[in-house]
Amino acid sequence: MGEMADVSDGDGRAFRVLAIVLNYDSGDAVMACLDSLKAQTHPALDILLIDNASTDGSRERAEEHHPDVEVVRNEKNLGFCEANNQGLQRVLDGGYAAGFLLNDDVVLEPDCCARLAAVLGTDGSVGVAGPKVLFDPERDFIWCAGGVLDFRQNLNRLRGHWQRDEGFNDPENVDYIPGCALLVRREALEGAGLLEAGYFAYLEDVEFCYRIRKAGFSVRYVADARVYHQVSRATGGRYSGVRKYLNARNSVHFLRRHGTVRGWLGFLLFDVAMLPAALVWQSLHGRGGAVLAKARGIWRGFRGETGPPR
Repeated sequence: MGEMADVSDGDGRAFRVLAIVLNYDSGDAVMACLDSLKAQTHPALDILLIDNASTDGSRERAEEHHPDVEVVRNEKNLGFCEANNQGLQRVLDGGYAAGFLLNDDVVLEPDCCARLAAVLGTDGSVGVAGPKVLFDPERDFIWCAGGVLDFRQNLNRLRGHWQRDEGFNDPENVDYIPGCALLVRREALEGAGLLEAGYFAYLEDVEFCYRIRKAGFSVRYVADARVYHQVSRATGGRYSGVRKYLNARNSVHFLRRHGTVRGWLGFLLFDVAMLPAALVWQSLHGRGGAVLAKARGIWRGFRGETGPPR
């Protein structure tokens, strides 16, 4: 990896970035995230910790060990979207060049922010930049290398998911960057707006990047920027009922606003029509309840439900 020059915004000022860390009962994970942010080489990086009414003491530990980090204390769990919008509004109000959305369980390599900021700082057409996301340093497997909106199962898929870290080594435009580590330019925020709060969590990053691309910006995967991610901890794991419910409900929500004939046909074929087979298969593995939660999510999506899961 080559050396990088410091980047600036269009007016010659330092490319100021606000890192927005969303914490919800993260245990010690948020400490590792903040430690990795403090070690970033990007010279103009501020940190904002948004706590969604944690009850496990993680906020208090973060405040004790990082007293210089500003903390927003929400009195209830606002979800991913509304809470992160508090930080993105700070980006707009505070004159930052970009906002860096980060989950509390993400750890960044020291040059990650600098490499992402260099892309935004040197190419004004890029609205969002995101890193290669790996499961952890020991396992050497990719969680994602950006994402694709393909209107099949769950509407979208992660590129490189569970593949060894041997490919996806070139920067390229993608459909979306997952919200666990997403750097967004302020002009893209001004053109496309904030996260849609009704999603609460899941698919909000897909919809966000979709609007940013519609506003005329590209979404760029940056291969030499790297983070490590503990996946789906806040909603109970990869195949939890809450996760399947929100993904299904928000898929319908996305299609109601942005859907095409192809998109609706793909969803009805790969998600709705496959529910009976999925119920049988997942019940054999003790996960039938998650499939039923997905069915409820689809139904409530068609009824127009948004916000926190019931």
